[in-house]
Amino acid sequence: MMLNNLFLLAGALPHIIRKDFNKVLPKMPTNIPVIISGGGPCGLLCAVVLKKYDVPFILVERVSEEKQTADVGSGFDMAPTATRIFEHLELPNWQERLTTFKGITMMRMGSGSVVRKLMAADLPDGEASAVKRSSLQQCLKDKLGESLVSGRTVHYGASIVNHEESVNGSDSKVSVTLSTGVTLEGRCLLVCEGWKSVTRQRQLGEDKDPINFCHVAMWWGKSEISLELDNLLKTTQAEGCNFCWFLGDGGNPGNFVFAPESDGKSILWSAAQGCDTDPAQSDDLTIRGGVRGQASKDELTKICKDRCEVIRTIVANTPASAVTKVGLYDRANLDHDFSSPQGLVALLGDSAHPQTPFLGQGCNMALSDAFAVCTRLGANNKDPQKFSVQAALACMDSPTRKKFSKYVVQEARKISLLSTSPSYYGGIIMRMFMKVAPTKMIFPRVDNENRNFVNVALTECGHQPLRP
Repeated sequence: MMLNNLFLLAGALPHIIRKDFNKVLPKMPTNIPVIISGGGPCGLLCAVVLKKYDVPFILVERVSEEKQTADVGSGFDMAPTATRIFEHLELPNWQERLTTFKGITMMRMGSGSVVRKLMAADLPDGEASAVKRSSLQQCLKDKLGESLVSGRTVHYGASIVNHEESVNGSDSKVSVTLSTGVTLEGRCLLVCEGWKSVTRQRQLGEDKDPINFCHVAMWWGKSEISLELDNLLKTTQAEGCNFCWFLGDGGNPGNFVFAPESDGKSILWSAAQGCDTDPAQSDDLTIRGGVRGQASKDELTKICKDRCEVIRTIVANTPASAVTKVGLYDRANLDHDFSSPQGLVALLGDSAHPQTPFLGQGCNMALSDAFAVCTRLGANNKDPQKFSVQAALACMDSPTRKKFSKYVVQEARKISLLSTSPSYYGGIIMRMFMKVAPTKMIFPRVDNENRNFVNVALTECGHQPLRP
C-alpha cells in the first residue's frame, strides 16, 4: 500500500548460490522452450525478457485472453527499479500508462483533516508512481506482439496439473501436463501463478507449506469522478495529482487510500480493516481470489458510515460490480527454497513470496524476479557451457535474496496489523509518527535491494546495469 517501504539490507548480492549448479552444465538445445505458468505481470515480463534474448517460450494462462487484460480496478505502486526495467526493455508507451504523483497527502479517516503533505521530490527516491494492473498487462502484451500465438506459444484457459523434472545432461527437461490434456516439454518451468500457486502446493506439499491468514480484509474498486466528487477532491489535489492516504482515528480504525488515474477521469481506491474471520474466497486470481458484488459493497458502506465525506462518496460512487473484497495472506513457513531440488523449476513473484500490499513490494519484487532470472536464461541461450539453466533459476535462492524476501513478508505483515489496529491510542501514536517522522523512516529505500539483484544479473551476463 505504501510506496517502496522497507529498510535496505546491507551488502551486495553474493555470487555464491545455494546449489553449485555452475558445475552442472547441461548443454540443452537452444530451441527447447522455457515454460511459464501464469500470465500476470510476472509471467508476461518473463516472456518479454526471453523474447529479447531469442529464448523460445510457452506461456500457460488459466483465464481467457480477454479476461487477462480486463480492468478489475486494481493497481500497483511502481518503484524506480521497475520503471528502469520498462525503460531497458523499451516497453511501448510505458510512461503514458503510469500515474506519476506530485506528492502524498495524509489525512484523518474520520474528519478528513490533513495530517501531512509530502512532495514526491522530497521522498528518498525522489519519485512516486503507480500503474493500473490492466494497463501494465496490456503494455507487456503489446511488446510481445505477434510472438503470442494461441495454441503454440500461449495456452489460454489452461493450467498445469502435473509436472516432472528429468536431469540428465543434454536431455534434462521438464514435462508438464495441462488441464486441457496437452503435454509440453521445456528446458525449465517458471511458476508465476500468484499466492494460491497450485504448482507450489504440489512441489512443497500443503501440509508443509500452510497459508497464513494475516487477519486483514481489503476492499478495492474504481470510481468515476463525478462533479460532486471532483469538488471534494480539490483539497487533496491542490498541488496536482496526489496519492491520498487516510489514517485510522478513534472509532474509525483501518486504512483507506486512493489515487487518480492518469486520465484524471476516475480513481482507484482500497480500504483495509482488521478481520478475525477468514473472508470468502474464489478461484479468480485476477482479483487475488476475492469476491465482488453488492454484498462486498454493502459491508464496506456500513463500515464507512462514520468516515469523512470524501471516503463515503468514493464508495457510494463505485458500482457494486467493481467492488472486490479479499483476505490478505502470506505463507507460514518463510524458509522454503524457491527453486526445486533438481533445479529446473523456480517459484517467482507471489508464488515465491506472497505478502500483504502494505509495503508496495509485491509487484516490484515479482518484476525483479522475472527480469533477473530470464536475463540469466538469456545468457544460457547464448552460452550454455558458461551459464547453466539451473544456476539461472538458483539465483532466487541466493542468501541475500532469500533474506530480503523473508524480511519484506514479515515487515508487510507487521505493518498491515499496525495500520488496521482498532487501538485508540495506537491510532494516536501512528498519526503522531506520520506527522513528524523523517520521510526516510516512512518510505525507506527498500527498492535498492531489487536494483542490486537485477544489476548483478545484468553485469554477470555481460550487460550494462540499469541507469541510476
